[in-house]
Amino acid sequence: MSIEINVEKYSLKYTLYPSFTLTLFNNLKENKYVKICGYNTGLIIEQIENKLIIENVIDSNYIYDITGLWYEPREHLSDVDRRFLDIIEKIVDKVSFIRLSVSRQDYIFIFISTFLSRNTDFYTNVIRWVKKICELSENNVHKITPDLVKKIGNSYQLQQLAEVIDQVLSIRLEDDFWIVRRSLLKIPYAGPKVVDAFLIFTKSTTSIAPSDIHYERFIKRFKIFRNFRKPIKNYCIRYRCYNCPISNRCLTGLSYNHFGRLSSWIQTVSYVIDREFCSRKLCNRCPLSDLCFRAAPLSSSL
Repeated sequence: MSIEINVEKYSLKYTLYPSFTLTLFNNLKENKYVKICGYNTGLIIEQIENKLIIENVIDSNYIYDITGLWYEPREHLSDVDRRFLDIIEKIVDKVSFIRLSVSRQDYIFIFISTFLSRNTDFYTNVIRWVKKICELSENNVHKITPDLVKKIGNSYQLQQLAEVIDQVLSIRLEDDFWIVRRSLLKIPYAGPKVVDAFLIFTKSTTSIAPSDIHYERFIKRFKIFRNFRKPIKNYCIRYRCYNCPISNRCLTGLSYNHFGRLSSWIQTVSYVIDREFCSRKLCNRCPLSDLCFRAAPLSSSL
């Protein structure tokens, strides 16, 4: 089955780029992707101007999840604390073409992707590792064994995944994402950043923002929160953000309390902005440069 969807203010490229679902795709050409792993393998998605052309569809509802069209950031502005509404609304206005590509059906592969992403380059290593796991397992998560994972390489991320793969394969998604979060945090080597990214890209919640270096830089550049710290795993296991004693200092807790269901999207935006523009010093091309306190003046390039 093929489907065409008209889209406005939407970018397939910048929706897939920050998502852990990207590990399940091959990029055929500019703005055209084929799904090579997990649910609906063979799915082809292409954006041509304001139209999405989608082929080999087996589940029309799934299309809205994987393309990110299920999530419209403007619908959640009412969650934002009024003290931050001005800056957040401006960010939404400028970059709402970034959406949240999720795949609840691929939750095992998504967890593997987030787990492997620790302290390594996502585009150089993680995508390659996940594709190799998918290939060797014949796209069947039940065939993923410690020995199979060890065949992929010698990195500590892969060796640790081999140690915990049996626990990963026993993951069960619950309606209450707090229960899932607490359970996953008990897996060795899986910290809040790994688990919270998993929750976003399996469509478990959009109220959680993984605290990583990109999000920290973003918050500082736009002067959103003055002081904050990273989450502490032991606290995340014992508490939920709404009753955690350090939620007024923890970046994930602050986001949960002040951004609500926009938290995950704002964190995703921070990744795109930091990776694509800030790290390359491309202030003159950044869609948020006029809001940023650290953007280089346009005249500086003259």
